[in-house]
Amino acid sequence: MFAEIFRATWRTLTAQKRYTLLNLAGLALGIAVFLTMALIVRYETSYDSSVPNVSHLYAVDEAFRPAGHAPADSDFISFVPFPFLKQDFPEISSAIRVLQETLVVRGGTILAQEQVTMTDPEFFSVFALPLLAGDRATALDGPGKVVISADMARKYFGTEQALGKRLRIDNGQTDAIVTGILAPQPPNQTMKFDLIEVIPTNWLSRYAFTNWGSLWGTIWLRIDDPRAIPRIRAGLAHYPYTHPGNWTKALLEEMFGTGGLDLLPLKDFHFHAAAIGEGGNSRALIRILGLIGLAGLATAIINYVNLATARSALRAREVAVRKVLGATRQRLIAQFMSEAYLIVVIAAALGTALTELALRWVNLWGGWSLSIDWGFVLSVDALVVLGAGTLAGFYPALVISGFRPAAVLAASKTPAGGRIESGLRSLLVVLQFSFAMTLAICSLVMGLQAHHVRTLDRGLTQDGLIVIPALDDSSLLSRQRDIMARLAQVPGVRIATRSDIYPYNAVNNEDWLRVGHSEKHSMNWGRATEGYFNAIGAHLLAGRFFDPHHGQDYPANPFTAGNGSSVILTRLAAERFGFASPQEAIGKDIQESGAPQTYRVVGVIGDIRIHSASAPMKPLLFMGASGSFPYVGGLIRYSGASAQVEMDRLAKAWAEIAPDVAFSAQTASSLFADDYRQDESHGTLFAIGSAVAIGIACLGLYGLSAFNVSRRRQEIGIRKVLGARTHDVLWLLLIQFLRPVALASLLAWPVAWGLMRVWLSSFDDRISLTPMPFIAVTTVALAIAVLTVIAQTRRIATLPPAIALHQNG
Repeated sequence: MFAEIFRATWRTLTAQKRYTLLNLAGLALGIAVFLTMALIVRYETSYDSSVPNVSHLYAVDEAFRPAGHAPADSDFISFVPFPFLKQDFPEISSAIRVLQETLVVRGGTILAQEQVTMTDPEFFSVFALPLLAGDRATALDGPGKVVISADMARKYFGTEQALGKRLRIDNGQTDAIVTGILAPQPPNQTMKFDLIEVIPTNWLSRYAFTNWGSLWGTIWLRIDDPRAIPRIRAGLAHYPYTHPGNWTKALLEEMFGTGGLDLLPLKDFHFHAAAIGEGGNSRALIRILGLIGLAGLATAIINYVNLATARSALRAREVAVRKVLGATRQRLIAQFMSEAYLIVVIAAALGTALTELALRWVNLWGGWSLSIDWGFVLSVDALVVLGAGTLAGFYPALVISGFRPAAVLAASKTPAGGRIESGLRSLLVVLQFSFAMTLAICSLVMGLQAHHVRTLDRGLTQDGLIVIPALDDSSLLSRQRDIMARLAQVPGVRIATRSDIYPYNAVNNEDWLRVGHSEKHSMNWGRATEGYFNAIGAHLLAGRFFDPHHGQDYPANPFTAGNGSSVILTRLAAERFGFASPQEAIGKDIQESGAPQTYRVVGVIGDIRIHSASAPMKPLLFMGASGSFPYVGGLIRYSGASAQVEMDRLAKAWAEIAPDVAFSAQTASSLFADDYRQDESHGTLFAIGSAVAIGIACLGLYGLSAFNVSRRRQEIGIRKVLGARTHDVLWLLLIQFLRPVALASLLAWPVAWGLMRVWLSSFDDRISLTPMPFIAVTTVALAIAVLTVIAQTRRIATLPPAIALHQNG
């Protein structure tokens, strides 16, 4: 019986090649989109799932709720509360500090800048990461030891067998011995560990360990008893007031207000950065990508149902004859269901092949490291075959097998399926195009937002600007001026200057107030040496830039200079101080909260967006300085050469004057490129998804138009005999098929508006959600639908009436 059903099914599919190819193409594309999006969603939602004991690991989060300020959160935290956590909460099994800094590492003849993790000896009791070599119990039980990744072992020693080898970190006086080699870490792991060492003693006196306001690293806890979480959370809510360190209650209230500390599960850590406006993929975006996959699959299934129910009329006589010859309805349903399952199985194989081919480009666009996990993919394929085959086959099989032989064989033409089937087909076309148009609108809005971020006026000139973060190395502190003087001599360099405010770097934040006023304002502040504002291309709004001829502009140390030292504000900083205009701020005095020294405002510049477009614009305050200072970066304004040529020149000069520190530099354009590249790539994915969905919908529309036009040959002939012209017939048919497409736009517009409104809300600087993308997508969808329908209808509409009337539908 099954062999007979299979043979009949195969005969039917090969006899109706166009119908079979349309279904295969639609289903394969839909399944490929669904599989790709399923892999992305699985990759993103399984972040850190490979970390042992992931459900018991928590980061300590700082929650700022100061009066008069917007609430904020940070997973970077001060280490002040660390010594008291296990003492106050015995339920905490282990606690560690993690501080990741880019430091100079030397191994043999290789000198480079690497991200070094400084932590506590109990590191492996929290992150129980597997080792290829070494003993976790002793690998970090004291200073002078370092655990490295397999990649670092190959980089510095040419082999993973690096146990016992030596590395010099941060230009230390002694080498660290490699005591462990980490097993390869999965790409979807939030915390990346390349080199791990115990926190050096000389770091313990730095601000991160003594000052509540210094947010440098993270604190991680292992809590084995989940019942303890509510009590620990309640105790952490106002923890800074319990352990104020060297801060007064007034300072803590200024910073935290009614806030304090909280617990953030490691499994939620990946999406937390986007949730607090610090960039990265948001959970909402991943859900939208998941909806794209479901929409693509749903569109493909709807396409199959639509074509199958339309084709049912053309198989009416076949079904009638088979019933006369004794075929039962159950047998006919079995055959038509087997047709559906066979098509879906073939389509699933093709869709899987398309997915594997597409992953390289998907990874390139989205910044993922997706790969085909055959266990997962085959499981999804099996569910798709079972679900899609049943959904796509059951209703058409029910319709086809229900034809009555006498009525069908007595009719002069094949039935159309009735009003219900016709209405259902129109509804399915509406759903198909509404899915596709929703995706197309979203992709267009995302592309427009990415373009807006790419062309955003950040308040500085990116082209021709190079940033050198290597200057921040602590061993270079006393040599900063000499190094920059040497780099200024490099051909092509117009300006060589220093600052601790440059793209993605503004580490100092304090409360400042206007002299004579009590209201305090949080400001990012920094120091800048001569030439800085010209180097970045700042826009002067009022007053003047710093000038070496003014004695108060460039003191060696602005904190020890006398009252009246000069400062420059950005427009937003001036507004925060309450100045009605940039001009009003000139000549006014300000001071840091709690400090006696006063500073005089000599200039106001346009706002500078040094962080992501997702993060709020920061008010900036600049002091002039001529001496050395920490957290500094070198800034080079150059011309007359390409970026790569200038980088090579700078690297050569750097090696002459600072051979003990690895050179690292980036153009400002490349630093900011990450701000829009990911959104641009996600927009490309949306565009591909929407193009596939529209393509599938048009396949269905093509099949439906072919079926309906073939049935209406005689009607068209009669209309032409009665005087209808070709364009009248075309217009009549187009209106019939375009009506559901136009209705689809009415469904797509509010859905797309809601999705994009949520997505755009994650950006501080964003485009307005105007009708333009909605109108453009609707126009293009209608144009594609017109071309699809005309491809079928024009041939019939131009037939002479005699030929049309001679043919039966």
